[in-house]
Amino acid sequence: MSGITKKRKKRLKVIPAAVFTAAVLCALYYSGIFLPGWAVWHDAVIECDGDDEPDEIVLKGRRVTVSKGDECIFVSPRMCKVQNILYTDIDRDGEKELVMLNFNIRRYGKHRPFWVKHDALVWRQHIYIYDYVEADKMIKPIWMASDIGMEAADMAMLDETADRQVITMIDRNGRESHWMWISFGLRCVD
Repeated sequence: MSGITKKRKKRLKVIPAAVFTAAVLCALYYSGIFLPGWAVWHDAVIECDGDDEPDEIVLKGRRVTVSKGDECIFVSPRMCKVQNILYTDIDRDGEKELVMLNFNIRRYGKHRPFWVKHDALVWRQHIYIYDYVEADKMIKPIWMASDIGMEAADMAMLDETADRQVITMIDRNGRESHWMWISFGLRCVD
């Protein structure tokens, strides 16, 4: 009988250690520590100069904050790890938008297609585009890509004119592709 008790006590010691290890691994996973090494991570400060624009957009430590006056009006979601940002008139409507290349823990967001029952908790790469609404002094999402379908190491502006806004996406192997706002959303134009 004492042999059974010793085995049971040994198992009871192993269970808390396994639970603790699992909790630590989950915390590390959700913190983004296991994101791919090929991703280029930037810190950036964009000072805006228009009255109908936010004052400052800051990318630091994989998070974006936007401020107007002394007020912080936007902080990127906690489960969104931002690689790079652009502030440009991507949709050619006369007003600049905030473009974020990021990893998010889900493929869809709050709303997913009706045929998708569960959204796996896997880091996926996305491009999010936000508008600044001066009347409400807020950042509003206008396009949230479900999944960009490539492994983008980085992004940059290629061409920025009144009629042409082209983003260059650089994949993990250094190949470039060019993306433009066409109708509704970014499309590869290569």
